[in-house]
Amino acid sequence: MSPSRTWAEIDLSAIHHNVLELKRRANGSRLMAVVKADAYGHGAVPVAKAALEAGAESLAVVTVEEGREIREAGVSAPILVFTDLSPEKLPLAVSLGLAVTAHSIESAKRISEHSDEISAHLKVNTGMNRWGVAPSEVGEAKKILGDRLAGIYTHFASADSDDKEATEAQIWAFDGVLAAHSFGGALVHAANSAATLWHPGSRYDLVRTGVAVYGLHPAGGDADSEDLRPAMSLKSYVADVRRLAAGEGVSYGLTFRAGEDMFAATVPVGYAEGYRRALSGKSEAIVRGRRRRLLGRVTMDASVFAADEEVSVGDEVVLLGRQGGERVSAEELGFRAGTINYEITTGVNPRRVERSFLDVR
Repeated sequence: MSPSRTWAEIDLSAIHHNVLELKRRANGSRLMAVVKADAYGHGAVPVAKAALEAGAESLAVVTVEEGREIREAGVSAPILVFTDLSPEKLPLAVSLGLAVTAHSIESAKRISEHSDEISAHLKVNTGMNRWGVAPSEVGEAKKILGDRLAGIYTHFASADSDDKEATEAQIWAFDGVLAAHSFGGALVHAANSAATLWHPGSRYDLVRTGVAVYGLHPAGGDADSEDLRPAMSLKSYVADVRRLAAGEGVSYGLTFRAGEDMFAATVPVGYAEGYRRALSGKSEAIVRGRRRRLLGRVTMDASVFAADEEVSVGDEVVLLGRQGGERVSAEELGFRAGTINYEITTGVNPRRVERSFLDVR
């Protein structure tokens, strides 16, 4: 049993495998591993190092602070900061050797006025309508950035959807920008994980893969279907076993009542750990190789699962991952909680859930 009450195991060999598979699918394009949000909850520094070892050429983050953590761990690979930076953050980005993103004419001006040494990627809005200059503004932004321009990119709104037409329309719009302007040696990129897998025309010079690096299916399907290996397991242990008499309730609100005499196991995991309250009465965990249903509400610090006479205090509980022949996936938990697999792993609270890193290669 781990010294922590609830812990996450991160399989770095799965990260390595997924990067290799994504590079194969990218068919010659470079690969940028997206390690924002603490590598989707998996641990930014170990994941960044594993991804680079497997052949990723660069990394992407959302904040300068995320980039600083990776730099201070000794990683020298190129790092791109996705979001717009305020003027006071630009000096730190330059000192760390981080590339920044110009999202607007105004941000291009801030970047150009700050330093000749800064490296910038220009983001073009082709339909996501969140960040990015309009195609009609590209020429002006390009002129403002001058020699600082190291890349140009766009972001797809629905590459993970069965509706392929919207993504193809964005590719068409981006291709129009590329045809209208000369960008010299600037890196051209557009593909996220979904587009890398399913839209070959979007791969350009490099692909930016996030969720698939972690073995999560971009559209919430079965990761095995794309030869992706989930890297995170979330585990806890049985802290208490008790008998419930028929009619007795469990947890706040007594929303579950035993229909007959039964055993129940208390597990020290709750929504403070990131085991979502929306799973209440809907989810299952694996104990002694069998799925056990969640009884009643998830509380802040504990959850109760069905048990039997074989379950004992100290038994390992797999909330996410595999045990024996059973598996609970992030996609399953996302479906049951009414959310997506991204939010399941990103929501595992690092202040309450210790990470341990494994490499079984």
